[in-house]
Amino acid sequence: MQVLQNMDPDKMIIIFPTALIAMYLIIKVQKFLCERPNPYAGLALPAICFVVSTILAVRPLFIADAGEFDGLVTFCLRMWLTFNISTLVFLFPYYRHRRYMRAVAKAQLQEPSQEESQEEPQNDLKPE
Repeated sequence: MQVLQNMDPDKMIIIFPTALIAMYLIIKVQKFLCERPNPYAGLALPAICFVVSTILAVRPLFIADAGEFDGLVTFCLRMWLTFNISTLVFLFPYYRHRRYMRAVAKAQLQEPSQEESQEEPQNDLKPE
């Protein structure tokens, strides 16, 4: 955070749009993975984010000295929850696409039954 406070505004103008473009491209990759036929392909980026956030959040517990555990557990929990925001962001397109695919499948199942109900029943009796 200290780096951002002392940063030159000209550098900030370059970094902010670049970060937005990078986030946009990563979300596009996630959307592409969600549209793959394999339903587990869309879970790749959320799984990676979850594992990395867990490692980064638990790491301070391993490097802390014996007497420094007072507020470290709550700090690590807060850090883990904050880092997992990206996991949730990547799960939104996945669940949205899965819900869309279920709706399409349900509509395809209901389509033949609607066509059958619209057809007129045929009578074997001949009009005289």
